[in-house]
Amino acid sequence: MRVSAFFLCLLLLSCGDSADGSATGESSGSGATSTTGTGISDPTCSAAFRVLQKDAYSDVAGRTSELWPPHTTTVLDLSCPGEGVVTAFQANHGTEPGEVDANGDVFLVETTKVTTTGPKSELLALQAAYANCSCDGATKFLSLDSLEEATASALLQTVSDYLSQNLTCSSATTDELVMLLANGEIAAALDIFPTCSWASGASFEEGLDQALTTLLEQTSEVLAGYHVCNNDAALQKALFDAYTPGATVVACDPDVDTCRGPLWLYSP
Repeated sequence: MRVSAFFLCLLLLSCGDSADGSATGESSGSGATSTTGTGISDPTCSAAFRVLQKDAYSDVAGRTSELWPPHTTTVLDLSCPGEGVVTAFQANHGTEPGEVDANGDVFLVETTKVTTTGPKSELLALQAAYANCSCDGATKFLSLDSLEEATASALLQTVSDYLSQNLTCSSATTDELVMLLANGEIAAALDIFPTCSWASGASFEEGLDQALTTLLEQTSEVLAGYHVCNNDAALQKALFDAYTPGATVVACDPDVDTCRGPLWLYSP
């Protein structure tokens, strides 16, 4: 049976689920400085956490539909008065900032930006913690190497059946959409997805979970033991959101629910 390598990669390496759904938040700093106990000046700086996304495994830049799993990369910028911006990023097993498609367009688009201010020493500690913030170790990154190839066709069939039963599209039949996915014709499929709607209570996330649960049961593994790029991104955003000026920056703990089970659809 022919199974599109593209479609399998899409299913196994894409990400998703919603975070807290809050709107972009911004605050501005005064540029004031404080003095540490050693008499060293500790200027007030600003930090910006940016969420960058693209359609998972699409070779075209940007996001097309929230129905489709995204790949999420995050960036943490640190800016101090009179100094250049110090940028760190987490590609989360995928696309790096600035990479372009065949048309020269930057793949990743910014979907969320949150800012804060604080003493430089604290924000440097936050950026250092961010550099080591991922779900790796507590759970495994879900990739083709994680699963037995002998069960890959079962995964594709389960997802295809779920789509056929629960998705309705106005510009094409669901079977036509499934065929495009199976053939790796991602651009054509993404033209159709915005015209689709789910049956009550259904979602792509649920279908992927059902398919992977079935597959992993066959390999004596459980879905909670895996994460995808969006789990990493959600953990990194939680680190940033938890920062409070004057408080000690605590390293990420990957042994949390955020890292347990693939987060297929992520709209922070």
